[in-house]
Amino acid sequence: MSDEVADDVVLALSEAATNAVLHGSSGGQPIQVVVHVNDDWVEASVLDHGPQPSPGVSAETDTHELRAGGRGLWLLGWLVDEVRVERVRLGTRVTLRRAIGPAGTLTR
Repeated sequence: MSDEVADDVVLALSEAATNAVLHGSSGGQPIQVVVHVNDDWVEASVLDHGPQPSPGVSAETDTHELRAGGRGLWLLGWLVDEVRVERVRLGTRVTLRRAIGPAGTLTR
């Protein structure tokens, strides 16, 4: 993968993990980070063990609906091709996907 793609994914993952630590997990609960890479995509997810999302935030939403909460999720939308935020049994999971290589790269 190119340096640009790697840098964007690392920055996006850092932002998502920082959000999980500062705003998601409470009482010293750990966060979980998983990264998968194949020929076409890199996918990273961050799971926190925090409280229910704020009222008005659905179980699954996209970056644009969460912009009002801060710039972090807006930034993620510029760094990666897909951002998914979902409430799961253990907490909240943010999944980031970025295409690798010119053939699979989405335009922004």
